[in-house]
Amino acid sequence: MKKNLKRSIILVTAIITVFSLLLTSCGTKPAEPGKTSEPNGSPSAKSYKIGVNTWGSGVPVLDAFGDNATYVAELFGCTIMRASDDFTPDKETENVQNFVSAGVDGVALQAAGVTNLPRMAEILQNGKTPFVLFTFIGAADVRAQLAESNPYYVGSVDNDLIGDGRVVAQMALDAGRRNAVIIGGNIGDSTQDLRVQGFTEVFEAGGGKVLSVARCTDASEAPTKAQDMLSANKNADCMFAMVGDYVPASVSALEALGMTEQVNLYMSGVDKHSAEYIKNGSVIAGADGLFLASFIAPTLLLNYLDGHPIKDENGKAPELLTKPFEVNASNVDAYISIFGTDGVSPIADETLKNLCWRNNPDVSYQDYVDLIENGLSLNALLKAHGLPEVD
Repeated sequence: MKKNLKRSIILVTAIITVFSLLLTSCGTKPAEPGKTSEPNGSPSAKSYKIGVNTWGSGVPVLDAFGDNATYVAELFGCTIMRASDDFTPDKETENVQNFVSAGVDGVALQAAGVTNLPRMAEILQNGKTPFVLFTFIGAADVRAQLAESNPYYVGSVDNDLIGDGRVVAQMALDAGRRNAVIIGGNIGDSTQDLRVQGFTEVFEAGGGKVLSVARCTDASEAPTKAQDMLSANKNADCMFAMVGDYVPASVSALEALGMTEQVNLYMSGVDKHSAEYIKNGSVIAGADGLFLASFIAPTLLLNYLDGHPIKDENGKAPELLTKPFEVNASNVDAYISIFGTDGVSPIADETLKNLCWRNNPDVSYQDYVDLIENGLSLNALLKAHGLPEVD
């Protein structure tokens, strides 16, 4: 009798132990949309499979967006499924469908196709797949609708592209320039449209005139269009290349026409390649900050997957805009040290970790706001790396 009782107690204890282990293991799954979870004592052990798309491959700027998002995801132990959209909306939508079919836990999405964002969001919602938008974030009215109706929409992070154009325009005005020509990507690309808008507003308000705007399907058209535009506007005294990919053609056109002394060349979207043109004086200065969104956005997705979604002051998925800063001859070496050096993230790892609930249980929307307001200038980024600030 005693032996049977003892065996029964052992059996019951074993069953309780098994169920306890099963319940504990369930705690590693992502939370349901909109629900929060409490720290389980080992949040950093969670790993997710993240889909990351780029509008195309082989273009340094576009590749960097994907590389940056991958860096952050891998910093937190996640694995990546990466895909190129091959510069077409149809392929972009197909890639999103493939992400869902492959069972990724979340997607860091660049909606460069713009008009297909509603369809991609629908695919992700049907697949119960959380997603964050970055750099190419689609139309404002579509994002507003997603924030209201799609529980899997995490939010968006982009550079203030109107502000970007304004910064460049002010550089040109401060240098006494009054006749501008602009070259950049295709019409309908919001990153280019917004820069033109910001530049034109400030430049013309300051007494300048935009003489011509050349838009290219891709950088292969830039040599011809840059030279034709400058030939037709011989009174131009400044030129704005809206992305680094258009700088080489702009430099070549100015040299071919003997206009390098007459025309100040400015740019946006500085990267490690185009920064060399600022260093050698071919480009007077540029506005950057373009890459910061691709580092910040994955942290919003990670917080959502960890069961701690970040909401704005209205309880909605946040929309964050980073601020551009100037890169010129006096600070370009410092810029390259963190934005153009292999193995170095411009936003320090500790800063990224502080944005994530698994490392900072008190993280909130205000932390993101404070970082954008105070922590993303070039000097603030240098300081976070323990490097000297620049004038």
